[in-house]
Amino acid sequence: MTTHRIEGGCHCGNVAFLFDTTESLDALGLRACQCSFCRAHGARTTSDPNGSIAVTVADPSQLQLYRFGLSTADFLICRRCGVFVGAVMVEAGARTMTVNANAFRPPPAFDIAGKANDFGAEDAANRTARRAAKWTPVTEYFA
Repeated sequence: MTTHRIEGGCHCGNVAFLFDTTESLDALGLRACQCSFCRAHGARTTSDPNGSIAVTVADPSQLQLYRFGLSTADFLICRRCGVFVGAVMVEAGARTMTVNANAFRPPPAFDIAGKANDFGAEDAANRTARRAAKWTPVTEYFA
């Protein structure tokens, strides 16, 4: 199985990740969640349930974990440079993540739009089940 490795992180380098995916980015696609947070950040996210992601943080005191809405995931934001890197969820002892493709090095072309998704009608159980099935397993995490 071919693995594609994508490096990325925040602008200042405090939060970094290695995203190993079994599919090309074209096959995975980009999503544009329609919640107010993702829209405000212009996020285009992606994930691969068959891949893996490792996250490292040079200075954890400069990482903001932000929860909102149903409080089912931590949104990773660098306090130094303000970049939204991705969101991490822990469910049944497993950590999964969706990553903001705008934080890839280099990012995908900005004329590649994410597919609009509105998850506002989901309850917490349906949201965590969807994320557990679709998000990328995290193999290394700063904490």
